Amino acid sequence: MLLYLLRHAIAQDRAASDEVRELTDEGIAQARSVAEKFAEYAPLVDRVLCSPYTRAQQTASYVMPLFPALALTSDEGLKPGADVYALLERLEAFGDQRILLVGHNPFLSHLLSLLVDGTIESRRHADNATLYSLSLDVVAPGCGELLYTLNP
Repeated sequence: MLLYLLRHAIAQDRAASDEVRELTDEGIAQARSVAEKFAEYAPLVDRVLCSPYTRAQQTASYVMPLFPALALTSDEGLKPGADVYALLERLEAFGDQRILLVGHNPFLSHLLSLLVDGTIESRRHADNATLYSLSLDVVAPGCGELLYTLNP
């Protein structure tokens, strides 16, 4: 499996609720930048799963033109505070696909740590608008190899 993790770009500090916080002008620039860099890798993706929160959806909207045949799938399992172990089980069912996940911290940091280091306690940090490319022969803790990281 090839897995891409993308944390949302910088968002407003305040909004009517956490779910509707939008990207700032700086966040929009970050999302555009990381999408342009990702395009240079000519990535192949079979599925795009994204948190339903506004800032994640907006970030994803900048990379979706790279995959015109795909639809963006909102996924409750990518919300902040979601269960990384539950996601691992779901990912395993997708088999040998190439999947882009767009979400939040601490979830993505926990997922990155778990897949690469085998433990959440290693505390890898997923930065805003940063994309992490991982290769996994098996979807399990410690079985991910970090191939590259793209910063905005």
